[in-house]
Amino acid sequence: MGFKNLTIRGKTDGFGCQWNAKLSGMAVCYNRRGSVRYVHTPFTTVSHCWNGSKEIQAINKFVGIPDNRHGRKIHVCQRFNKKVFANPAAYYTDHVLNIIRSHYWSTEKPNPSDCEIVVHIRRGDVQPHRGGDRKARHMHNSWYNHNIPRVAQKYPSHYRIAIYSEGEVEEFAPIMDNWPKDLIDRTVFRLASPSLSFQEFDMLTAYHHFVTAKVFIMSKSGLAYTAGVFNEGDVYFVGSGARGQTLPLRHWISGW
Repeated sequence: MGFKNLTIRGKTDGFGCQWNAKLSGMAVCYNRRGSVRYVHTPFTTVSHCWNGSKEIQAINKFVGIPDNRHGRKIHVCQRFNKKVFANPAAYYTDHVLNIIRSHYWSTEKPNPSDCEIVVHIRRGDVQPHRGGDRKARHMHNSWYNHNIPRVAQKYPSHYRIAIYSEGEVEEFAPIMDNWPKDLIDRTVFRLASPSLSFQEFDMLTAYHHFVTAKVFIMSKSGLAYTAGVFNEGDVYFVGSGARGQTLPLRHWISGW
């Protein structure tokens, strides 16, 4: 029986959204078990300060997917796979997750998260004063003020909490308003500059901490969504209206 080679390419937005698109191609191909083969087109351009040659090289090494285009004819070229985006739980089976996770872990990674509960807050260009999707994906500090304690109380009281975002700590201080002292004492903010790529808690380091946390509270972002795919702990799903981020995977906690 013949087979077709499929690749995902053509997107130029942020790492998370591009990665989600490429993962959708892997998911549909690995589910077909040979009838459609995934051919990986590496990242070539990424927005949000990660468009330099060193940054692109770091991303391609980080994801762990080998460039296997040489000598292969591409039969199907997509920007993303619509079927996977429409029903991710059906395509991200245990078989598929095992394969893509083995790719991810095949290359060197930063140290794993040293906090058991990790929270991502999407900021940067997602702000309430902007219109459309940018405004819709903004989650107010009050949401985190209410929901982080809700999740934390489900787990041992020694679990530490790390909150990752971009900006200055003063912007996020209201999150801890009226929290009990013991919860405040075990919470840290790990904030990055939106104008820099490589830094202490840069995108790739934060991403790996999302993946390796025992408990991960997502944001409305492709970065958080794809990290949830690789995380093998408790993933608290937060749905987004963005394409490919509206529905949870089977192993995530939704409707919480």
